[in-house]
Amino acid sequence: MNIFRASAEIALFLLVVGCRRDRPPGRVETTAAPPPQPADSSPTAPVNWNVGAGPVLLVSADGPTRALLIAPAENARATLASLPHPASATLFSRAGVVQTADLPSVADSAGCIVALLSAAPPPRPWNVGFIGGVVAPLPVDSIGSLSNTDSSRYATWLNRLASALPNDSSGRFSGLPFVVRSISRFLIPDGPQIIVGTLSRQLNQEATPLQERTFLIAEQPRGDSTIAAAYGERAYGDEETIESRELLAALLIGESRTPAIVVSRDFGNDAAYALFERVGETKWRIQWSSARRHCGP
Repeated sequence: MNIFRASAEIALFLLVVGCRRDRPPGRVETTAAPPPQPADSSPTAPVNWNVGAGPVLLVSADGPTRALLIAPAENARATLASLPHPASATLFSRAGVVQTADLPSVADSAGCIVALLSAAPPPRPWNVGFIGGVVAPLPVDSIGSLSNTDSSRYATWLNRLASALPNDSSGRFSGLPFVVRSISRFLIPDGPQIIVGTLSRQLNQEATPLQERTFLIAEQPRGDSTIAAAYGERAYGDEETIESRELLAALLIGESRTPAIVVSRDFGNDAAYALFERVGETKWRIQWSSARRHCGP
């Protein structure tokens, strides 16, 4: 599916795995926090959408005037029927740019709900949007905007934290080097800096090389040189079908200003979207995940 991407495409991963440590985590500068708690490995996707973000999620489609409209609630039809016509949408980019547009109509296209946006001037590139709700953007820096010193330091941190996660049960990837695919960071007001990274390892074998992809969320307190793992997932599969992830936006949601990120989950022919929220110091979790859908040709 051809969804707008705010930064260069980078392969991601994931099948939720526990985060028990097989060995003590490596030190990051002065110290590194323990690996995150095991993520929920249940096959049932989390359904607790944060209603502070409004009733629906908009994701940029094949242009800034077209959006996929995702109703997180189980009664999606009733949610869509309750939307005003036109509805006013607030659109966010990874850089924190805010725009508004009207959503005059909604069409069901091959199982995907497509919204046509109207604005003057037309919307600039954006990633996610909301109708109603209380949502504020947090600007995100990607690896391309970091200094060589910062990007090298973050790569070292993420490598050590990823090494602290357990390997697959057969240990096929044990000892193989990680390749850092993406690094993003943003700052929570009056809180820590958040680092989101993806890494991969590859096992070369005949016919189909096997890949491992790791997704990490880490925190760095202000004025501190330490980094603590707050969430981790790992996935395995061949490079054509393995799940990949991309950070679309960082946000503060609701009157409580809960820090959150929206992440795309690309399965090749299908895609899904997930909302992660910060629930405590060095602790993030998946709050909600959409169903997989195929919206491309």
